[in-house]
Parts: sequence; C-alpha cells; structure tokens
Amino acid sequence: MSASEDSQPSTSCSEVNNLEPRQSTSSDEPPAKRHLYVSEIKEMWNLVKVFRKLGTREQAIAFAEERGMIPRSKMCHYHKKPMLVIFSTNKTVGYFVCNKRVCKNKTRISRSTGTWFENIKIEMSQIFYIMYAYASKWTYDMTIKEDFSERENCLSRGTINDWFNYCREAVVIYQIDKQTFEGKIGGPGKIVQIDESKFGKRKYNKGRRIEGHWVLGMIEDGSEDLRLEICPDNVRSSDILIPLIKKHVAEGSIIHTDMWRAYNDLGNHGFTHKRVNHSDPDNPFVAPDGTHTQRIESQWRIVKRFFVKDNFNNRENFTDLIYEYLWRREIIKLKEDPFEKLIDVINYVYK
Repeated sequence: MSASEDSQPSTSCSEVNNLEPRQSTSSDEPPAKRHLYVSEIKEMWNLVKVFRKLGTREQAIAFAEERGMIPRSKMCHYHKKPMLVIFSTNKTVGYFVCNKRVCKNKTRISRSTGTWFENIKIEMSQIFYIMYAYASKWTYDMTIKEDFSERENCLSRGTINDWFNYCREAVVIYQIDKQTFEGKIGGPGKIVQIDESKFGKRKYNKGRRIEGHWVLGMIEDGSEDLRLEICPDNVRSSDILIPLIKKHVAEGSIIHTDMWRAYNDLGNHGFTHKRVNHSDPDNPFVAPDGTHTQRIESQWRIVKRFFVKDNFNNRENFTDLIYEYLWRREIIKLKEDPFEKLIDVINYVYK
C-alpha cells in the first residue's frame, strides 16, 4: 500500500453500444504499444477543427443530427405525416410542428426534449467547444483562454463548471454500466493483484499524517482492466474490503496482496490467497513462491498523476473522478479520440 503527497495534473485525457466481453491473455505483459499513423492522427479533433466544423449554429445542428444527438424528423401523431422543423431563437435546436391547420396537436415539440441539449442556455457551438475542452482535460482558465470565437459574451467559469459536470456525470453512468456489462475480473486459476493506497496530501505539508481518501485497486494479470473502489468512510477493515473485492473479482481467483490483516479472511470467500511480505529484509518485493503485487502498485503513481491536488480532499466528486480516470485511461491505451468517445458516451446515456 502507498500514500501520496501533492500530485501534479496530467494533460492526458468507450462505447457501451459496441462493448465486447473482456478478454484476458495468458501473458502478464501489457499489449504491445504502437504509434498512430499520420492519417489516424489527422482524423482526430483539434481546436482549429472544432471551430471550423462546429463554429456556427448551423454547423453544430447539422453535426448533432448526423451523430444522432438530436432527431432529424418526427411524425405527427394525428396526421401520420412528417412534421416541419422551425427555429425561433439562436439557442434552440428547433421545434417540430405540424403544417396542417386542422391538426389537433398544435403544441410545438422541441427537438431537444430528452436529449443532451434539453433546456440549453448557451449556443450549441459553445456546448461542443466545452465538450472538446472537457475531453482534452483543460482547466477552466485554459477553456476561457483558448476560446477564440468572436462571440460577444465569453464563457463564464460557472457555465464551464456546469457543463464539465454534465460531461462527467455522463461518463460515470457509462463507465459503471460498462463494468457491469464486462463482469468480474479474474476467475479460476487467474491471478488478481490487489492493493490499497491513500490519495491526499500532508496537512500543512508537514508530518506523516495524510488527509484524503483510501482507494482499493484490483487488476488481473494479463489484462488492462483496472478496477478502483473508494473505501467508505476511509475504513480498510475486512468488513469493508472483502465485499468490494467480491463485487469485482470472480470466485476461484488467485489473489495476491500484501500482509495487511484485512485480507486474512479472503481464503474463506472462495479465493486462493497468496501474500508478499514487504517487510522481508531479503526480498520485500517478491515472495519466495513468486507472489508479488508490483503491477497494481505501479498503477498508483499513474492514477495520482491524473488528479489535481485540490480534488484529493473533495468528498463530493472524488468517486466521479475515479470513474473519469478509468474512462480516460482506456482512451489513452487504445489511442482513441477523446472528443469522439465523449460523443459516444452522450449518445449512450441519452439513447
């Protein structure tokens, strides 16, 4: 287990519709890395592309229609014929109306009802820009600074914060459903390494006491499927850790942990439990039988680098940030476009 001091934010940044069951390899090595082709890189979104293709209301609406984020058409329930699309203000995506005077349904139906754009107060092009900023993991200041559009009213911190939270909420829903769909990691004969770490910083930057959150991490050998869980009330007892482990790890798995006493009862819950003694003066990293937790422990520095230090003690959204990290982690490993994946997430949540 480990603990962290102040961490620096990282500049690093999946669609359930196309989810496939998780597959493990027999090797403990991660997948081979490859560089993207130039053509693949050019297909990805950048700031210039956002303003060139989504900079106007008409472009933003056309893009939303193309990506299925708003409906293109709707049938009149009375006449059973396609309704017309009309626009009123610059902040709407249009309304469906029937052009028959005798139509009983005279109420306009907003195209944004039940979509990502319902009740929006800013222009659609601004929303896409904020989505790009969130996907790129920009700060509020950078989002304001890089907005080189010629709008009269610049984006406020409050507006950016609201839409960043909307994006994160969608990512959390998606990521939870994704883990549920993929099922538990491990299984008979498969090794799962488990460790817990404290996320936080020293009070007043002094002493050994670290304030923050205890996080339980689990990863299967030969798989990139990392599972993270917040320890409720910062308690690491057996009553807390074992249910969290059973939530994510299949029975019959071979579990590797350190000597923390809360793990002692794992053998009575359908697991084969092996431990490594980090206090062993001869070899604190690998037990004589080869048991180790080096892979899960190596994840902590990477995970903590993701977090801005102000978020360590934020009890309100720390769990959401953990799910966001897992979402961004997969995008980075698969070398995908974060803006495109965010659109996939939104389409999944608002399907």
